Amino acid sequence: MRIIPALLLSLSLAGCALYSTATVEEEPELEYPNPDSEISHMLDGYRADLYREMGRPVAVVKDTLRFNQPESTLGNIVADALRIRGANELGRQVHIGVIGDSSFRLFFEPGTITVGDIYEFMPYENNLVILTLTGQKVIELVQQNASLGGAPISGVRYTITPEGNAKGILVNAEVIDPERHYRVATTSWAANGGDAFPALWEAVDRQDLDLSVRHIYIDYFGYLSEIYDIRDGRIRR
Repeated sequence: MRIIPALLLSLSLAGCALYSTATVEEEPELEYPNPDSEISHMLDGYRADLYREMGRPVAVVKDTLRFNQPESTLGNIVADALRIRGANELGRQVHIGVIGDSSFRLFFEPGTITVGDIYEFMPYENNLVILTLTGQKVIELVQQNASLGGAPISGVRYTITPEGNAKGILVNAEVIDPERHYRVATTSWAANGGDAFPALWEAVDRQDLDLSVRHIYIDYFGYLSEIYDIRDGRIRR
């Protein structure tokens, strides 16, 4: 898989002349000028480094990985990555990681994953956010997760009933205390009102970290190195 990086595209446009089509009938046909030699030379210097970085191997996928319900290896990975990185950045426990699978644009087949593949996988410029929720809001969050049939979540185990509700909810192997506070790692988009988890929008505290979610995935996939389709039963039916 290949991408055209936004940086390179925007730099390329700097060397193009843009013309309005409002008066095309009144003016002779215009032709684009030859590229500016200085800009072309500058872009040549960027292209080599950029393509080299985009092609850098990150991990090897051993099985086909898709987002499935109620649980999937790929869903577990993207949620685990947020929770684990959040804990590392804060130096304290982050209880839950959550993200909707609508944030992603690819699945992976067996083979090598590159940096460019991760850019396609997570194409959005989101940063990591740590929210503090009451236990009652965590219960609502898990119920919202269950209503989707199961979505990427980390630090939580539960069962989806035939009616689509969550039961037997555990956070880090403990029953939720409705009065306790829990830290939840997610994306800026989800925290700002996107995604399908309204419970996130009623946090009692919020910490925005200057850390790209995309780069979290580059680091975490690299840490895993080899990835198999292995699930741990965190969401059951």
